[in-house]
Amino acid sequence: MAAAGMLLGLQLLLAPVARAYVPSDSGATLPPPAPPVSSAAKPGDELDRLQFLGRAQPDVATVELSRYVDTLHVTDPRYLEALLELGSEYVGLNQSEQVEQVAVRIEALSDRLPLARPAAMLLRGQWMQAHGEVSKAERQIIEASALLPAKPPDYLRLRLLMSSAYVKNRGGHYDEAMLRYNQALKLADETGPTWLRADIRKLISSVLFDAGQPDKAFQINREEMALATESADEYGMSAAYTMRAILFARTQDNGTLLADWRAALEHARLGGNKHQIVVGMANMADYYLQHGDFHTAYDLAQKALPLARETNDLPAQSVAVANTGLALIGMRRKDEGLPMMREAASLDERSGTATDMSDAQFELGGYLERAGYLEDALVAYHQYRQMSDELRQQDRQRALIELQESFANENRQHELDMLSREGKLKDEEIRHHELQIKQWTAAGVASLLLLAVVAVLARRLRARNQMLSVSNEQLRIQAEIDPLTGLSNRHHLQAVMAERPGRGLEGTLYLIDVDHFKQINDQCGHAGGDTVLVEIARRLRHTLRDDDLIVRWGGEEFLVLVRPLPQAEAEALAQRLLCALADAPVMHEGKPVPVSASIGFGLFPMRTWAPQSDLEIHWERAISLVDTAMYMAKAHGRNGACSIVRVAATNTAQVEEIIAQLEKSVREGRVELHFQHGPAVRGALTTISRPPEGLRAPAHGVEVS
Repeated sequence: MAAAGMLLGLQLLLAPVARAYVPSDSGATLPPPAPPVSSAAKPGDELDRLQFLGRAQPDVATVELSRYVDTLHVTDPRYLEALLELGSEYVGLNQSEQVEQVAVRIEALSDRLPLARPAAMLLRGQWMQAHGEVSKAERQIIEASALLPAKPPDYLRLRLLMSSAYVKNRGGHYDEAMLRYNQALKLADETGPTWLRADIRKLISSVLFDAGQPDKAFQINREEMALATESADEYGMSAAYTMRAILFARTQDNGTLLADWRAALEHARLGGNKHQIVVGMANMADYYLQHGDFHTAYDLAQKALPLARETNDLPAQSVAVANTGLALIGMRRKDEGLPMMREAASLDERSGTATDMSDAQFELGGYLERAGYLEDALVAYHQYRQMSDELRQQDRQRALIELQESFANENRQHELDMLSREGKLKDEEIRHHELQIKQWTAAGVASLLLLAVVAVLARRLRARNQMLSVSNEQLRIQAEIDPLTGLSNRHHLQAVMAERPGRGLEGTLYLIDVDHFKQINDQCGHAGGDTVLVEIARRLRHTLRDDDLIVRWGGEEFLVLVRPLPQAEAEALAQRLLCALADAPVMHEGKPVPVSASIGFGLFPMRTWAPQSDLEIHWERAISLVDTAMYMAKAHGRNGACSIVRVAATNTAQVEEIIAQLEKSVREGRVELHFQHGPAVRGALTTISRPPEGLRAPAHGVEVS
C-alpha cells in the first residue's frame, strides 16, 4: 500500500521547537543526498519508492513523480494515487500554484472517476492544514468523507484518517485524534511499508505528548525507533530521535537530551532533508540558548539561516533569525539583537503564525530580563500580553460559535424528537377513537379535533418556551464560569462592570501571575499545569472573603477585586496571598511542584501627591496599570508584589504616560512604588533569592520593603 502523502505535516505535528540551528564541530557542509532506493520501499513498486523518496527529498521526488504520472494512463488505478502524492509533495514545498494545478487536474477526472472530487477536496484540505486554516480544512474533510464510498481504497482511507486526526489534535481533542491515528496505524501495520508504520507512530507519540502522557509517548517512540532502525531510514531515525529528545526535555536529562539532539541532526543530514536539518539545528541552538552558551547558539543560527532561505520556509527563517537575535541579546548586544527579533516577527506575520509571534515576545522578554535590560523586557512583556489577549479573544469567539452551533444542533435534534413523539401520539389517538369518529358528524369531528390540536400545541409551546428560558439561563451562567477552576471568568467581570458604565473603579485590585508556569507545563505536562491552577484557585478562595471577586483572567493569571483598603491593609493582604501560594508545593501524581507568584496591585481611585485629588480610573485601564506593576514584581526577582501607591498626575493621560515609561518615571520621582518579597518557596530545589541591587528600582520616589 502506498500512502506517504498522508504524512505531510509530520514536522508540524511535533511539539513546537523553540527558537533554535548543530554545534560548531558538526560542520555546516551537507553530505551528498542519500540514494533514493531503500530497503523500506517495496521492490519493483515505483510509486512506493517515490513516496519514500519524497519524505527526505521532496524537490527530487516531485520531478520524478511528474515523469511517472505521465507514463500512466488515466484509467490506471495508480494514476489518481500518483497525482495525489504529487500534490502532497507540492504542499510540503509550499508551492501553491502547483498544488491547485494538480487539484484541477484531479477534478477533471470526475466524469469517469467518482473518487476524483473527494480526492481533490482532501488535497486542498492538506494545503489548508499546512497553512493553519484548520477549520476550513475540517470542512473539506467532512465534505470529502460524505462523497467517498463505504469502502474507499486504502490510500484514500488513510489520507482521510490522518487529515481528520491532525485537525482533532490541533483542536485539543486528543481522544478523537488518537482514535483516528490508531485506525490509521492498524491499516498501515496490515499492509504498509516499515517506514510508514514508523511515521504514524511518530504522530501518535506527539499526540500523547500533547495530552500529557509522556510514559505512553516513550513506549510508542521506542517502537518508532526500532522500525526506523530496521528499515535503515535516515529520515525516520531523525524524527525518532527528535521526538525522544522532546520527551527527555521534560525529565531535564541534559546529557541524554544533548546526545539525542545531535543524533537527530546527524541523521537528518545523512538523509538530506533540508527542512529536517533546519529543525535539528533549531533544537540544538535552543539547547545552547537555554544553557547560556550564546556564542555557540549564534554560530548555529548563522549556519541555519542560509539553508532556511534556500528552502523558502518562512517559519524556519523566523526561527533562525530569532535565535540570532536572542543570542546577540544574551551576549549583551541588544542594539543588534532587537532588529533581528523584529525581522523574525515580520516573518511570523507573513507566515500567519500568530501564536509564534506571541510566544516569541514572551521569550524575548525573558532574555532581555536575564541580560539586565529591564525596561525593554517590560515592553516585550506588554506586547506579549496584548498579543495573548487578542489570541484569547479569538479563541473565545471561536468557542462561543462552537457552543452556539452545538446548542442549535441539540435544539434541532430535540425538535425532531418532539415531532416524532407527537406523530406517534396522534396516531394512537386516531386509532383509539376510530370507531367513535365513524359515528360523529363531519362538522363535530372537525371541531373537536381542531380544539384538541390547538390545546395540545398551546401547552407544548408554553413548555418549550420554559425549557428554552432555562437553557438560555444555564448557558449564560456557564459562559461566565471558568470550567477548570470554577472561578468567574472575563465575561463575568465584564458583566459586573457593565452595570456601572462610565464610572471609575472603586476598590483594591490585584493581578496575580504564576511564576515560571511554562516550565511547570514543560516538566509536568498540561495535566500538571491544570492541577496547579486548580490548587491556586482553591488557595485564593481560602485566603479571601466570600464576597471578594476572584477571576481567572486567562492562562495562569488571576484577578482579585476587594473592597477599598488602606495601603497598609492592601500590602498585608498581598503578603498573605504570596504566603498562601508559596507556602507548600502542589502535589501532582505524587510529586511536589513548587509554586510562587508575582503580584501587581493598586488602590482605586488612584492617589496623587495633590491633596483631595484622587483620580478615577476606568476598570480596563486599572487592570493595565496593575499589569505593569506585576511585571515590575517579576523584574525584581519574582515571588513578590509591587503596588502603585501614588502618582504625580492630574489626569489619566498623565497616568498613562507615567506607566508607559515606568522605570524612567520611578527615577524622576513621578510615581511611588512599594515592593514586597514572598516567603522562600517550599519544595524548590534552591530558595528563590532576592534580586541583585542592580535590578532594584532606585530609592528616589520608591519605598522598598
